[in-house]
Amino acid sequence: DLKDVANADIVVGSASSSEEFSRLRIKKDIASTQLASQSTTEINSDSIEAGLMTLILKGNSSYFQTNAGRRDVSLELEDVITIHIMQDDGQGELADKVGIVAGMLAVSPDDNSFADGLDTNGYALNEAFYFTIDRDSQRAHLEPSQTLLDECPFNPTRPTGNTEIETCITRRDVRYRNYPARTGSFSTAMEICANVDGTTGQGGRGALGVNCPAQGTRTSDESKFFTTIFGNSDYAKDLAVDYANVIATEYGLNARYRRAYWINPGYEWTPTQTG
Repeated sequence: DLKDVANADIVVGSASSSEEFSRLRIKKDIASTQLASQSTTEINSDSIEAGLMTLILKGNSSYFQTNAGRRDVSLELEDVITIHIMQDDGQGELADKVGIVAGMLAVSPDDNSFADGLDTNGYALNEAFYFTIDRDSQRAHLEPSQTLLDECPFNPTRPTGNTEIETCITRRDVRYRNYPARTGSFSTAMEICANVDGTTGQGGRGALGVNCPAQGTRTSDESKFFTTIFGNSDYAKDLAVDYANVIATEYGLNARYRRAYWINPGYEWTPTQTG
């Protein structure tokens, strides 16, 4: 089972120390290999800082370290897609939009079995997302369904005439292991690379991942990412460095099978999208 090899946590919020980290909301072991509708949990926050998402991939060290043939194997985050809905006031179009999206996510996945075995060319996870399989590279990719994009499009256009402002947006945060950004904007996700030295240490640290820059530039990248979310201040820059080190210490990041990623919970509504 895949969960014998790896699992994942989601941490909501930010912290400048281990003591503060212990008070954050952490959804532990969220990975699922079951082709069935998954339950959802609502987590409210009073600010974008309190809503910052950290996704941690937790590989099983015995799997990755004890077999010599696996020492070049790493966990990779292929794709992350988030859906952004304007605050729901419990009535009207916004309430309808929340219900529509929730309904899509609750649809049971495709049964990808047939008489001769399994159809592994790709399948729907629910009505909102599906997998495609690239056989040559032996990689799977997450894609939004057209049904989802009809309700929550990428890059909405300015409302004109009888066209109303979009209240639901779909966003790619990670695509094919990279971090896309709209023209003139910033990436909405990044890998945390603090304390990863590229040699040996806790968990058997290996070579730096492709998204981890050289020593000496990591903390500046993390500070830059936080300023795109919280504003350009010394507080944001210092918090980025402190929180990156807390996460690296708590989870023993090693850029191979213990990895962590920040995801911006907010959506930047531009003048061209709001009229």
